[in-house]
Amino acid sequence: MEYTVQNDGFTILKNIFSDRQLSPVRKLVEESVEYCEKNLNDPFEKYFLPHRAETGVLYDLLQRNPLFLELASNPIILDELEKSLGKDIALYENSLVFKPKEKNNAVPWHQDFINRSKEPIKFMAWIALDDIRKENGAMKVIPGSHKKGFLPWHRVKGAAYHDLVNEEFVEEDKAVYVELEAGDVLIFNQLLLHASDKVSSEKPRRAFRVSYQNMEKLNTPRGIPIVFRGCNPSSLYQKLGANPRKNNSPSQFKYLLQILGKKLIEISKK
Repeated sequence: MEYTVQNDGFTILKNIFSDRQLSPVRKLVEESVEYCEKNLNDPFEKYFLPHRAETGVLYDLLQRNPLFLELASNPIILDELEKSLGKDIALYENSLVFKPKEKNNAVPWHQDFINRSKEPIKFMAWIALDDIRKENGAMKVIPGSHKKGFLPWHRVKGAAYHDLVNEEFVEEDKAVYVELEAGDVLIFNQLLLHASDKVSSEKPRRAFRVSYQNMEKLNTPRGIPIVFRGCNPSSLYQKLGANPRKNNSPSQFKYLLQILGKKLIEISKK
């Protein structure tokens, strides 16, 4: 069955990456997990989230190594995303997700960024580094669930996946498993309800997950914006208008008032 992002909330792009392209990426992932498990110094942690190998997440790899930037910039992926985001496409965030062995590695039902409902909708590319089947943790989704918008949710404190959709809004009997070959790419709307089962398979299940945004309200939760397509001056003019930017720098008078206020606070504390 062929699924579409518009009607079903997701689609599958087949054979986008070859084994030759993925082989060095898999090696890099293995080295990254090993490095993380040894608790060695990470110079990137002052800019990005620290990796959490124990829960199966390596954060912000695209900014750490050009191999991941090459995957995320694939023109076939961007062509598909352009149907939903338009011609201006930038990074929101990215991570590598896998199923750590001998752990409770289930991912409960959720919508991505469910606690950020005031932001524009993002779209994800879930790039399979391995053959992914139901037995080793294929994602399961509920087709069409993205049309319901942001659903009621709750937070589970201390859990690896803590922002979850309330169970009564999950029609699990409609779920389908998305099985992929290594090199396939799953594209989906952030509002698509998705989850994965707890598994104990020896077969690895690694996927590089990239979240994309348009220029509606350019924003990054960490780091700086990285542009994949468009975002040129003519596009900015069309979307943001011809209004000159406001001068947000404080006047000399306001600056002096700020300094005076700090001095008064210091004096009052003595």
